[in-house]
Amino acid sequence: MKKVFFDTNFLLRFYLDDVPAQASKAKKMVKAAKEGSILLVTDLIVICEMVWVMDSFYGLEKDVISEKITNLYRTSGVLVFNGEVLPEALSIYLDKNIDFTDAVVASSALRNNIEYLASFDKKHMNRLADLGIKRVEALEEIL
Repeated sequence: MKKVFFDTNFLLRFYLDDVPAQASKAKKMVKAAKEGSILLVTDLIVICEMVWVMDSFYGLEKDVISEKITNLYRTSGVLVFNGEVLPEALSIYLDKNIDFTDAVVASSALRNNIEYLASFDKKHMNRLADLGIKRVEALEEIL
């Protein structure tokens, strides 16, 4: 089976249908993946960029973005490298009202039993305290 790595632009055209000729090509490729003809592959970093573009440039709501990402990683014939954090990251993204990349960081910390997060981002990272992640700024807070 042929493997095809897809980037952010491919995904955006597929989901937004804003460039019809490209969207049509993307839809055909996704259909082929669902049918088992090819394997579409991407990485978590592509998903992070896609979420950022959908939020900051297109102004989509978080629940809409989350639904699109959930549908993507559940699609037969699609593989997301490092995507094991996606379900929890999406939940944190919605529940804590933080940026998606911050949610990915939190999910990665939780999956790896890391209790401290060194960050100067008080606004978002303090929202993670009830998950067992303590934001710190200085070594003295840990030792």
